[in-house]
Amino acid sequence: MHSRSQDTPLTVVNRFEVKSDTAWFEREFRDHSQYLRRRKGFDFLVTVQLVERPNVYIHLGHWQSMRGFLDTVHDDTFQAHVKKLGPLVNTEVDQAVSVGRVLKENAVVGARNVVLTRARTLGATSSSFERLFAETSEHFGRLGGFGGSDLLRSTLRPDTYTGIQWWRDTADCERALADPGHRAQAEQLRRVADIEVERTRHVAYERVVA
Repeated sequence: MHSRSQDTPLTVVNRFEVKSDTAWFEREFRDHSQYLRRRKGFDFLVTVQLVERPNVYIHLGHWQSMRGFLDTVHDDTFQAHVKKLGPLVNTEVDQAVSVGRVLKENAVVGARNVVLTRARTLGATSSSFERLFAETSEHFGRLGGFGGSDLLRSTLRPDTYTGIQWWRDTADCERALADPGHRAQAEQLRRVADIEVERTRHVAYERVVA
């Protein structure tokens, strides 16, 4: 098996369960995010907070290359941040590549306008799942207020996906999720994958600092 090139794009998905004060975590993690934005090879980041479990945050760090990510995690400053944050959170980590990205407009920070879909395909149905997920984004785009989507396929567990879809604001998101056409599509997705859908609050979207 050939190893994956270190010059290809990579998304690091971190799920943090905060054990104590979430406001403290947001402040500390923002400092960490500003450090990441200045690293060579970094692209952009998205941070969201679960609505039903507000002590859980998901951070999607997009890198222009795996090489840039690996250089950063071995940096002394990165290691110092990990040692400071580590004891106060339970962490679940994945690495993924985008297999379908739609960019229309940004989501308002602070709104409950981002939906995460965690999926594990059933049998040899990855292509079917990817096609159906793309169709949901196409449908949302016709409803208005849709900001875009990204479907990330795990490089560690290739049958596992993280889908992210966002809207301009909370009202647009709620209207889309209540749409009968979307509900029918969601049922189709559940026929090809085990799915968990999570509604989130948009905490941050930040691009690399030149």
